Amino acid sequence: MANFNQKRIALLVQTSTSWSRQVLAGVAEQALEKGVCEFWIEPRGFYESMTLPPDWAGDGIICRLTDQHLVDAIERRGLPAVNVSWLGTHSPKIPKVVSDEAACGKLAAEFLIERGWTNFGVVGYPPRLNYSGQVERAFCERLATEGHTTSSFEHQSDFGQLNIGDQLSSIAVWLLSLPKPVAILVWTTTIGHEITLTCRKLRLSVPDDVAILAIELDPLISSLAPTPIAFIDQSPRQVGARALELLLDLIDGNAPPGEPILIPPRCIAERTSVGTIFVQDTMVRNAVQFMRDRIGFPIQVNDVATAVATSRRVLEQRFEKALKCSPAEVIRRSKLTHAMHLLGETALTVSEVALRTGFLHTETFLRFFKREAGVTPTEFRSKSPKVRQRAFEED
Repeated sequence: MANFNQKRIALLVQTSTSWSRQVLAGVAEQALEKGVCEFWIEPRGFYESMTLPPDWAGDGIICRLTDQHLVDAIERRGLPAVNVSWLGTHSPKIPKVVSDEAACGKLAAEFLIERGWTNFGVVGYPPRLNYSGQVERAFCERLATEGHTTSSFEHQSDFGQLNIGDQLSSIAVWLLSLPKPVAILVWTTTIGHEITLTCRKLRLSVPDDVAILAIELDPLISSLAPTPIAFIDQSPRQVGARALELLLDLIDGNAPPGEPILIPPRCIAERTSVGTIFVQDTMVRNAVQFMRDRIGFPIQVNDVATAVATSRRVLEQRFEKALKCSPAEVIRRSKLTHAMHLLGETALTVSEVALRTGFLHTETFLRFFKREAGVTPTEFRSKSPKVRQRAFEED
């Protein structure tokens, strides 16, 4: 039976990036729960202008507020609107629901500090895109409280792309000038991908010489890089869900919030690009590398000891001294991280994930995952943004 009280919502959000699609998936999930919306949307690329059809009549708008022309168009319609982008300013006419930029920058800095990096770089937003730079500022400020300085790559003043473009030679010179090892915060996962390729040409190791952490969330681009790129999980689905909640409130006549609604980032999505182990003990480093290389095999501590030509007892003593944990703990943690990655970002069955994580029997993997993660693989996968996104795409 048709619901004639449904609100008609225009979605002026690009569909070409993982971040934007997850925001839209969050909107869809919230709409499914509320059961009160029908949507107008057109596929759009990142560089395309967002516009409303002249003949569209609706109740409200969720937008990525890219330019003044869009602001003017929305205001002429006189409709409630919510902005989900870091672009644009918060106002009573178009309030913002966005990931907390300062919290993203601080989280990135604390993650890298805790893991032992002391040299840092930033490849920030391209100037023509007109972002605020608040993420990078918060990142540098948090590092400064620990006495660290940060080297920033200077884009060409008229540059406005999501990748490095024709600046690759300048990036190469900048990378070579940095003290090593260095951890670099980059604006997009695509830039991180390009830096990994540049490091290969320069014979720099990722992550041991150059670690890379992206501000932008894009699991697909990350997985396509020679070394998968870590990124900040900005909670885009929560942004979308909260944006629809606010828009429905505005449509009902409620007052807009005086300040932007800031959604905290979930976590750092750890990938190989930040997987450096900072220890002086060569045996421990070699042992950890062996564990990584054999992640898909059912290795035991004795296998690791044999690989580095020592006894199990000596290996355990060296790990305790260097890492304050046992080799067995590192093996478990590595396998759990790899399993979470496969569950969250591939369509592999649980049995296939078990095999690729070195478990010959699915039942053993299920017990391991439940014990280490606190949930079953199926429960973990049901909460994974990429898997939920795939379900919406299939519908």
